[in-house]
Amino acid sequence: MYRSCEKYLDNDELLIFLNETKEKYGRYFDFESIGKSSLGEDIYLVTLTDKDYKHHSEKPAFWIDANIHASEVTGTQGVLFFIERLLDEKHKDTSKHKELMKKMTYYLVPRFSPDGARAFFKESNSFRSTPLETAYEYSNFKRHDLDGDGEITLMRWKDKAGPFKELAGYPGILVPREASDFGLDSETYYQVVPEGTWTDFDGFKKTKSYDFGYDFNRQSPSFFAPEGIQKGAGTLPLEFPETRAIAEAIRARKNIFASNSYHTYGGFIIRTPANVPESSIPLEDRMRSEMIAELLQKSTEYTVHSGSDDFVYVPGQPLPGTFDEWYYLHLGIMGMTIEYWDVWKHAGMSWKKAVEKYETLSSENMVKLLKWAKENLKRDQYFKDWTSFEHPQLGRIEIGGFKTAFFLTNPPLPFLAKEIENVFEGSFAVSRMAPLAEIDSVVTKKIEGNVSQVTVVVKNVGYFPTYGSEQALKVKIIDKPVCKTSLNGKSGDFKIISKPDVDSIKHLKGFSDGNPRLSPFFGTGFTHEYEQQLTWILQGSGEFTFEINYHKGGVVRKTLTV
Repeated sequence: MYRSCEKYLDNDELLIFLNETKEKYGRYFDFESIGKSSLGEDIYLVTLTDKDYKHHSEKPAFWIDANIHASEVTGTQGVLFFIERLLDEKHKDTSKHKELMKKMTYYLVPRFSPDGARAFFKESNSFRSTPLETAYEYSNFKRHDLDGDGEITLMRWKDKAGPFKELAGYPGILVPREASDFGLDSETYYQVVPEGTWTDFDGFKKTKSYDFGYDFNRQSPSFFAPEGIQKGAGTLPLEFPETRAIAEAIRARKNIFASNSYHTYGGFIIRTPANVPESSIPLEDRMRSEMIAELLQKSTEYTVHSGSDDFVYVPGQPLPGTFDEWYYLHLGIMGMTIEYWDVWKHAGMSWKKAVEKYETLSSENMVKLLKWAKENLKRDQYFKDWTSFEHPQLGRIEIGGFKTAFFLTNPPLPFLAKEIENVFEGSFAVSRMAPLAEIDSVVTKKIEGNVSQVTVVVKNVGYFPTYGSEQALKVKIIDKPVCKTSLNGKSGDFKIISKPDVDSIKHLKGFSDGNPRLSPFFGTGFTHEYEQQLTWILQGSGEFTFEINYHKGGVVRKTLTV
């Protein structure tokens, strides 16, 4: 079993893993710090490729980031599994993996928010992305592990106006109060909030505003909305060193064609963008986005959702400032978010809309969840019995409730391996959609005397076009292919007489170009834009080298003697 499946790794264990992997697989694996977090931790970027075959920047690349939210540590394990599987020399596909790494690069960010992860392993469920305190005007409540058990659970107190009640037949298990639950003296209802205290508590008012802190996945420049509009967003896009470091790292790597962002939970595949009508997205890009989702769904059986309509908390209000949307709208990178772990499905629970999994739970579903938990886990792994506690502001309360960290938010350890392997298979399939420019043929022939003609055919053998997306062309983030030549003459008159016009060297379509009208009975529309023929006329003799950088499609290079 891989180490990624055996234990959730904290920051110190993650660094040990990275160092040991580099020492063992130095030819294929490297990592670097792309910046420091708000509290001084390194943000690591892994580069996975065969260093003996071209520089990583000269190959098409696939990007994965994970753990942008403090508690969502499954994503880190998924990235580590990705690394272990591709470097596993005993795996049946190891020869294919090595061949792939000759032709491709993987950029992997295992832990977007190291500060948040460190806080999570110390005090589960404490922050959204970072332990940095928000300004008082944004939050009047601070979460604390009041009883010192290493996990922030819930605190409750009796209140006839409370919105929660205990589930009949299941002492201690809280469910939402029915609208028809009239306030009879014979019934008991509760107010429930996370463990914590109020700032400037006046002894009476217990209003609790948003208390989860800053959310880095509301920090991108794409439709950014400040804190007063979007909770957790902060005041400016990319204002935190973590979000700035990620933005600069991905923008600098011009060879990235697509990305996956690993989150938890829910068992969702979320298509981007959210804040523009789907009808305004170019057909080519929509088609490829649908294919990415299809490949991910095939291996995970997760449900596919659009960020613009059916994955919204408030109808008509898509989430602003998400990174996968920024990757696409501003950088032309085909982004997709994956939400690991669907305890709903495991427990046989029903739901109508995606975000219902985050918002509420019916009594019927609660019974199913408890049955699954009892059959698969020890009680203390998922529930803490309510215990009396003297709160510094409220007086006598109770602390307890569900322990969500490795039950709801992340899969319990026995379920981790299958979960991250299934997502790996999907992400790995998506990565193989990459564009790939290759030299198909080189023909040299004498024209007359010491004059020669060199004819080169370059083709894109991948699914994606070498420009990555129509959006990349629209926002002018992708350059035209760049051609360079050099001469090492044997004769003093060795020179280039004619060469391809700059405008004739174009980006190449991929084999997706015929989709969606691709029939084994009738063939497909055929534009012949997947390859091009280039010609140079040379005088004299010597070595002639040409190099063409197709950016997301990689670099082709060859030296020949004429």
